Amino acid sequence: MNTFFKSTGSVALAAALVLLAACKEDAQLPDNLVAFQASELGFADTETQLEITITFSREVAAAGNLTIGITENGLQYGSDYTTAPAASANLITIPVAKGSTQASFTVSKAEAVLLDGDETLVFSIAQLPAALVLAGRTQLTLAFAEIVAAAGSMEINGGGATYPHKVFIDLSANRQIAVNRTAWDLGFYSGEEFRVILNSSNTMMAAVTDKTDLATVTNADTALLRNRLSSDAVFAAINSSPAPEWVAGSINWIDDPAGDLTKTAIAPVSATVSENKVYIINRGAGPGSPAPALGWKKIRVLRTASGYTLQHADINATTFTEVQVQKNSTYEFQYVSFASGVVAVEPARTRWDLAWTGFHNSTNFGTGPIPYYYQDIILQNRAGVETVQVLTSTKTYEAFSEADLTGLSFGVQSQINIGPNWRSGGGPTSAAAIRTDRFYVIKDADGNYYKLKFTALTTGGERGKPQFEFALVKKGV
Repeated sequence: MNTFFKSTGSVALAAALVLLAACKEDAQLPDNLVAFQASELGFADTETQLEITITFSREVAAAGNLTIGITENGLQYGSDYTTAPAASANLITIPVAKGSTQASFTVSKAEAVLLDGDETLVFSIAQLPAALVLAGRTQLTLAFAEIVAAAGSMEINGGGATYPHKVFIDLSANRQIAVNRTAWDLGFYSGEEFRVILNSSNTMMAAVTDKTDLATVTNADTALLRNRLSSDAVFAAINSSPAPEWVAGSINWIDDPAGDLTKTAIAPVSATVSENKVYIINRGAGPGSPAPALGWKKIRVLRTASGYTLQHADINATTFTEVQVQKNSTYEFQYVSFASGVVAVEPARTRWDLAWTGFHNSTNFGTGPIPYYYQDIILQNRAGVETVQVLTSTKTYEAFSEADLTGLSFGVQSQINIGPNWRSGGGPTSAAAIRTDRFYVIKDADGNYYKLKFTALTTGGERGKPQFEFALVKKGV
């Protein structure tokens, strides 16, 4: 009898497991939601084209087409504006590739077009690929004039858990621009000084050599650095007992997290050629799980009359590539990729307020400050943007108004004024959440005051897609 019941129980258990497996296979994923990134955008006089993005809540399972309808108010296709892809009968058809998480189209002003400033286009999502569902912002109004947004909300397009993007946010324009964080390596300052910054988003580090000839720097010069010049190496070292002496100097291998350009890993570029040393660069790691190593380079930077000359090569190479970089006062930095030369990364210096990114910050484990990589850092634009934190025990977000700006002290500013302080918890895999006891007041370069609070660290439980809302408190004069 016991044998019978054991056999019967085994059969029942096996059947249950098969049924459970079948249920798992048939489990329905949440709807893949489609929406415009914003409901209103402005087209400034100085802009000739604008990219408009439609986001999906996860990767598209199969290729298809997305159709956008256009309603014109005071504008005519062809004579006043065009789109890419081109429109036909006021419809834009956008191919959507399998695996994509967004789609986009570009609106361009016609050359020498004269506008009154009250013209608009209304874009509507008219048709979706199979298995996609409309949600949230199904229409977008594009004003052919600069706007100052009164309020808004955003899901930051960080790209997901491997945070492949750095995202620049302009509150008054209600706009975000996501850039692949591996698209550049170095930034060259356009101000009066000659300074070079590292791509902190990829955990890049730089160490100076005593040499001025790239050809004489080889793998032998990296013998010690191979086990030191990386975030992983520094973190491993502080967990040894005692921590090696070199750890204390590792903070000098990254740029000052606060954004002080007098404290960059690469020394100011000297007008005296012989003073500009060769640096060994660990480019860090790109997005992925595991994160792929981006490799090592050797570089030397020289001054020119109007900018910089970058020389770079692989560590053992005896020849090098040379890139000319011109300063441009419209932008805070000009960017260079070792792979493709000068590249566009950051918006114009007055066209963004905040940026979301992974970031080489610093922390102290008892050995002094060391490099430490944070996900979900909020940076502020060094060019005219100020921020201050307000605790809800002092004033709630909803109640904060223009009258509360009186006496509000913004204090000493740095690019990490907000930094990681808006969230609790540690790195990408640890428990983390937004802090609901605070919000932020942002004064932009045009004198507009906004209040901003974060509403979610994740979207659908996925890191790399935080959310916030904001509202205009006082418009600039």
